[in-house]
Amino acid sequence: MRIETNINLFINSLNDIEKRQVPYALMLTTNNMAFDFLNTHKKEIRSGLNWKKKLPNAIRIKRATKSRPYAEIYIDEWNWGYYALKQHYTGGDRSRKGMEKALIALGYMYKHEILTPSPGVRIKASMYVQMMSQLKLNYKAGYSANETLASRKRKSKTSLRFFIISGKSKSPLAPGVYARMPGTDKPVCILRISEKPNYKKSFDMKKTFKMVYELRGKEHFDKAWTRAISTAK
Repeated sequence: MRIETNINLFINSLNDIEKRQVPYALMLTTNNMAFDFLNTHKKEIRSGLNWKKKLPNAIRIKRATKSRPYAEIYIDEWNWGYYALKQHYTGGDRSRKGMEKALIALGYMYKHEILTPSPGVRIKASMYVQMMSQLKLNYKAGYSANETLASRKRKSKTSLRFFIISGKSKSPLAPGVYARMPGTDKPVCILRISEKPNYKKSFDMKKTFKMVYELRGKEHFDKAWTRAISTAK
């Protein structure tokens, strides 16, 4: 995003020492604006997505310098947060997660399908590890790696046991990942296999930056200019 303003009249009114401080003031203004935007945008994400846990740290800032008087704000595509938030910027489908990729690779799901928690079900990270291991989605590593057939039968009476119903199955149960609870014969759907989502575009970084500029741009420049003049030599 490029914001242009004519400051020639302002610069022409300065003395030589003040003119030398203009690049420094612009650098400070630009960087402060960038970090102001970042804090504002994080609040938008937290509010818009009702995100209570730590926000993904996928938005990066490359600071402005005196010789390069502009800052760069970009999404780090190598960061996990990029895949968690991408669909909220672009709309449409989202990237598949680890368990989804494994189920697709093994033929339990189609590429156009995703996993969604069943209504009222809250899944801890440890349960995902348990499901991946029991369902042999991670090369028998972890939770059930050393289970024997006998120990598996004993555990089935005292712990959760998971199984998959795919869309190709003739089961009366809807496609998904189910758990057999101790003490009951009725399985509970933990994760549903659903059609791909169609997310609406929720965030517009340019719009947010423009809002920050209009609200506090002059304030940032005034503070930067005061500092630049106070440090002039």
